[in-house]
Amino acid sequence: MIVGIDLGTTNSLVGVYQDGQVKLIPNAFGEYLTPSVVALDDNDEIIVGKIAKERLVTHPDKTVSQFKRFMGTKHELTLGNRAYKAEELSSFIIRKLVDDAETYLGEKVEEVIVSVPAYFNDAQRYATKLAGKFAGVQIDRIINEPSAAALAKRSMVNQEDQSFIVVDFGGGTLDISVVELFDNIVEIVSIAGDNRLGGEDFTAAIAEEFLVSNQLTKDTISREFYGKILVQAEKTKLELNEKEEVKMTVLDQEQEYTLDLSYQRFYELCQPLLARVKAVLDRALMDARYSYVSSDNFVLVGGTSKLRLVQDFLSYCINQVVQVSDDPDRMIARGCALLAGIKERQGEIRDLLLSDICPFTLGIEIIGDRFSPIIERNSTLPASRIEQYYTAELGQSQVKIKVYQGEMMKASQNLFLGELEVPVPVNTRVNESFTVRFTYDLNGILDVEVKIDSTQEVFSHVILQDSVTLTEKEIKAKQAELTRYKINAQETEVYRFLIEKANRVYSMLLGRRRDELMAETRRFEEEVSQASVYHLPKLYQSFSNYLDFLERGL
Repeated sequence: MIVGIDLGTTNSLVGVYQDGQVKLIPNAFGEYLTPSVVALDDNDEIIVGKIAKERLVTHPDKTVSQFKRFMGTKHELTLGNRAYKAEELSSFIIRKLVDDAETYLGEKVEEVIVSVPAYFNDAQRYATKLAGKFAGVQIDRIINEPSAAALAKRSMVNQEDQSFIVVDFGGGTLDISVVELFDNIVEIVSIAGDNRLGGEDFTAAIAEEFLVSNQLTKDTISREFYGKILVQAEKTKLELNEKEEVKMTVLDQEQEYTLDLSYQRFYELCQPLLARVKAVLDRALMDARYSYVSSDNFVLVGGTSKLRLVQDFLSYCINQVVQVSDDPDRMIARGCALLAGIKERQGEIRDLLLSDICPFTLGIEIIGDRFSPIIERNSTLPASRIEQYYTAELGQSQVKIKVYQGEMMKASQNLFLGELEVPVPVNTRVNESFTVRFTYDLNGILDVEVKIDSTQEVFSHVILQDSVTLTEKEIKAKQAELTRYKINAQETEVYRFLIEKANRVYSMLLGRRRDELMAETRRFEEEVSQASVYHLPKLYQSFSNYLDFLERGL
């Protein structure tokens, strides 16, 4: 049995695809949302979920939440006298959800599909898989949260081709994706995100205003008092969805503290946070080359998207009214369950295809600490790209290929993934040239292949995080699987034929029409280099029709 899990910062859900439909699975309280909170009880036993959440205020030293933000880092959180990493705490949530699923279904769960923020890096994704291992279940596939939401949306709409923008705004993260639906395919066109922005930050903004208004500081009050402030700040945030002004009251040691907060003041307090939302939206639209969007194209999911503040701000950004989608808290879990059904090849969804993308740029360091991109962000997965390089000095006997992930100009400011040392022929006359090919699959496995041009020798290395180990046999199997994707669109016969045809037609034209053909050919080359395999036939046909049109006019 495979189930899908939305492992959220604030709440988590589990679902299954059964009898031709998604079924969300209730916990022991008959509720679908299980708080992502872990605590120690009075006997120092681990408790998870709704009961643990109740202890956030009363036992702050033995209760933790929001640990998802620390996935893939060395940061530890303290529960009583013991320190835990985020993946250990997450494993308790996964185990609880799996236990609920097994109780509900009467079957053993062998595998789970887990959603993560699209902007999770490799270390965070591997930490998520590690959490599954700690929980005693296999996580073979991780799906980006907005991709899961897009998959769920696909099951709710008619079969017509369409596109939309998924705004996935949870308790701790924000992801915005541009999605296109056509035929049986859900294609993610672009992704942008902020792993440190979520509903908890809006709550913290109210809490800070409360402290300032009452001449208090976080450092001078008890953890229990601050816990009370956060609880009331969360309540105030939600009440401002319906009211123009709310009186926030907190009692501590028989003293009453208050704050009168208007919706307008709340909007002002959150301007720095909203500016970050705008930056993410702009980047997603820019990468997708969208200059105009309609409010009808917006799909808002995640608890924070239900805030009037967020909807009002998005409406302001596009000058149209944007409203929350149906069932925003459960959309991602529904998508995870659907993917579980697809993986099990169930019924009518067996042929549904989700095309995902690489949210980060992958590249290598070149001389001067410069970052040289090879697979650009938003490339459709699986992806394979080649770049040519030269040795830095004459007489060089080896090159060190340092692999990074990120968007910064300096390689050292990006996330280091691994390295490969390659011997090169000693040449004192010219700099030796070599090509570097990156092949990246849906599971986050990066294969780096280096070919020396003068000798045609090939060296390859699979980049993995330290938290994951594979045997030599497993690595070779992965490499064999990846070779299926090592064909660039520019290397196909159709592409080469069209370029040759363009050259021939160009030779027969004169003046302005020559310039137009050159510009169209360059545009075609650029679009093909960035297109997914599913869009290539349309691009080829469009350019072929254009060449036929020109040829008919000769």
